[in-house]
Amino acid sequence: MKILLIGKYPPMQGGISSKTYWLLKRLKAIGFEYKIVTLNEPDYSTKDISSDSKDITIIEKGDAPWHIPETSLIDDQITHAALETAKTFNPDLVETNYLWPFCKDALLISKLIKKPLLIRHAGSDIAKFHKTGNYIDIMDMYFNQAAVIVTNLSSKAIVTNICNTPEKVHCLQRYVPCPETFKPAVQPGTANTCKLFDILFAGKINYHWRYKGLELLLKTIKRKNLKALFIIGGKYKSDIKKQIKENQIEENIKIVDFVHPEKMPEIYRSCKFVWCWENPGGVEDFSNIIWEAIFCNTPCIVNNITKKKTKAEEMSRNFEALLLELDEISLFDFEFKYVTTETNLSEYKELLYKKFIDRNIALYKNLL
Repeated sequence: MKILLIGKYPPMQGGISSKTYWLLKRLKAIGFEYKIVTLNEPDYSTKDISSDSKDITIIEKGDAPWHIPETSLIDDQITHAALETAKTFNPDLVETNYLWPFCKDALLISKLIKKPLLIRHAGSDIAKFHKTGNYIDIMDMYFNQAAVIVTNLSSKAIVTNICNTPEKVHCLQRYVPCPETFKPAVQPGTANTCKLFDILFAGKINYHWRYKGLELLLKTIKRKNLKALFIIGGKYKSDIKKQIKENQIEENIKIVDFVHPEKMPEIYRSCKFVWCWENPGGVEDFSNIIWEAIFCNTPCIVNNITKKKTKAEEMSRNFEALLLELDEISLFDFEFKYVTTETNLSEYKELLYKKFIDRNIALYKNLL
């Protein structure tokens, strides 16, 4: 099966890009063919080159010739690149994994080449736009032109309510990491005391960075004299660097730019804990980082908000020991130097992953 993906993919950073990369890597290994059209966003992209770069067309954002009304013309560039790719690739279907700015381009291409359109949305794009009337109408237009809309438990009610043809809506389990890749550094039941860093934070420093409890994390690093690894980027990265300097903890924190998804498993294994705290006001979903860290047997520090979101997922019940729920008081008393990893759940992880892959394969096959 040949699929043209128009959307987020490395070098673009983020949960959507990462989970798409891992899903496509597995499907390509069993015979699926992909071509990808994506963007390079300077503030939100890695500098690493993907091993599958021959299958990727990357649109570089730049200044467009001056014109009225002024636009970036990025849609035109995406559409042109996708159409040129489709001419030689001849895909069986067109897919997009993020609504803005990719969905309208994917819809146009699917119409031009007369192939079905599969829409996978993100939690963030639904959360940001579903409360505004005009954008609801636009999503309704996109959804009703698609052959299938893929959603998850967190967004199913919203998507079904927007779409006039709810039979098109397919609710799949959320992303499951590959247990052969995201695996522990040590045997289950042993201590993770020999790690390079006490705590990891990985994520965008964008408009919503204050929802991630980073000010509390910096305070904790200073108070407990922790050694931390920050893998960050985004428009407000300088704000965090300024706070680190003001807290006089520059020597406590190693700051690294966004990395390719392939580098993340070893990063999780190099850290004792992962910071997954959420303040009120964020999106109604949680980060894929939680599952990836858990599969590496790296515990996640969460608060009651994050823990409540994960409880909607059945598999979280089997990893309670790795979801360490703290509050601000218990956080300062928490011992960061020692933890015993989760018991061996390798067979359960394999079962989850197989089910995740099998359901995606069935979704594609049912489209054709």
